[in-house]
Amino acid sequence: MSVASVAALIALILLGSAMFKSMFDNPKVVYLEAPLEKNSELQLRPGEVYQYAYLMNNTSVNMTFYVLEGDGCTRIRVMEARDNAEVCLDRWGMDASGSNVTYNNQFMLLFKPWMLALREGWTWNNSMYISYGGAGEHITDNFYRIVRMENYSGRESYVVEIKSDSGISEYEWIDAEKRVLLRVIGDGYEVVLAGNQTG
Repeated sequence: MSVASVAALIALILLGSAMFKSMFDNPKVVYLEAPLEKNSELQLRPGEVYQYAYLMNNTSVNMTFYVLEGDGCTRIRVMEARDNAEVCLDRWGMDASGSNVTYNNQFMLLFKPWMLALREGWTWNNSMYISYGGAGEHITDNFYRIVRMENYSGRESYVVEIKSDSGISEYEWIDAEKRVLLRVIGDGYEVVLAGNQTG
């Protein structure tokens, strides 16, 4: 199951929960994660700006991420999202959700906490569930591994394969120094870092 397919499935489940409130009690996505040992702290600094181009079905959409100083955290704000959505990250890249896979705010693509664990030979896995009404429904298992090191647009990067148990893979290029996303290629979509400024 591709990342886009999983997102569509989650959207349908969440929509269904709004329509059948008695059947689904506050559904949410839950990840069960294998242990993760990080070897770097968060490298994002206030004043940095990252702009990404999302390419899908011959359509391109840009999203801009601003790195801001927070109260005891580093804030990342998405300018194109409604209400300037943002997250507040600790030095290990975690928000209040406590997940290494995702954040409470789903718009955050620039960075994920698992990127701080990358090193040669690294592998990791997690399982995604939808939790509702005291029950959990298994959605997919995801397997991460470093395929190779590569110079991408002048930056040394880790190329990470993220493969679901259905066999569909996504490839992500992660800046080895800053630990931010440089590029994603998936089934029918691509995301690329179109530009960034340091503060």
